[in-house]
Amino acid sequence: MQSVVVTEHLAPATVAEVQHLVTTAEERDGFRPISDQAWLDLSNGTTAPSIRVTLTADDDSVIAYAQAVDIGVEWTLETVVHPDVRIEFAPIATRLITAVTDAMHERGGGTLAWTVLGPTPQHDAVAASFGLQASRRLHQMRRALPTGLDFDVRTRSFDAVRDVDDWVRVNARAFAWNPEQGTWTVASLRMRMAEPWFDADGFLIHERDGRMAAFCWTKVHATATPPLGEIYVIAVDPDFHGLGLGRAMTLAGLHSLSERGLRTGMLFVDSDNVAAVRLYDTLGFAITRTDCLYTAAIT
Repeated sequence: MQSVVVTEHLAPATVAEVQHLVTTAEERDGFRPISDQAWLDLSNGTTAPSIRVTLTADDDSVIAYAQAVDIGVEWTLETVVHPDVRIEFAPIATRLITAVTDAMHERGGGTLAWTVLGPTPQHDAVAASFGLQASRRLHQMRRALPTGLDFDVRTRSFDAVRDVDDWVRVNARAFAWNPEQGTWTVASLRMRMAEPWFDADGFLIHERDGRMAAFCWTKVHATATPPLGEIYVIAVDPDFHGLGLGRAMTLAGLHSLSERGLRTGMLFVDSDNVAAVRLYDTLGFAITRTDCLYTAAIT
């Protein structure tokens, strides 16, 4: 008989089981079904209030998982269901989200934001059953490398000692509109710097007038098929807008990835960021997947 457990903190053994579940889904789907932030919160824990839901099978193996974290303006929810039981996806997802919303009720409610990577009509139907509506869509875009396009911008590698505070400041200014990206702290940055994929040489910094004016942080997905070089986070300080740095830094990042042997470049962009989508289209990118954020007030 399947059983649901709701808790704020997972035991280390359960964390390992959920990590295995995520890895199994990634191998089947070709991409990890939860975001980097959700993976870090799962693996390292979080000081923010959280709701963690595990669904186990008769043999006590974890077959589905939900994780909701209170980031202040909303509860961010991510879920993963084992590929072997997805024939029952709708009832399983419903049980997970019901457990989360019940726990939110007990904590006074709030806004729930369910992030789904590569949503299907089943995700749409489950979201609708909870009154969750698509509020944000994020395109994954790819292009072949090298680009063959010229760019003119001087960059240097990220310095893990002297650049941390400046990077957090510029990131907050550039993403003031984004409650997730724009609220990264020094701890948020250092957590990612501790990940096996982190490479300071692929974290490009552009300076003007003695200030950090822009950055392009790349990430290599070496085990993906094909291996992917991602423009992980890219931004220009608002004081330096209008100088063409967005295009130049994107090309600098893609060149850096190409120099490291990557033959496919990838990035994510909000579907309603018309200017950015147009820029990436002119740089030869094409949409390969669209993720979705479903939101609703839980009272």
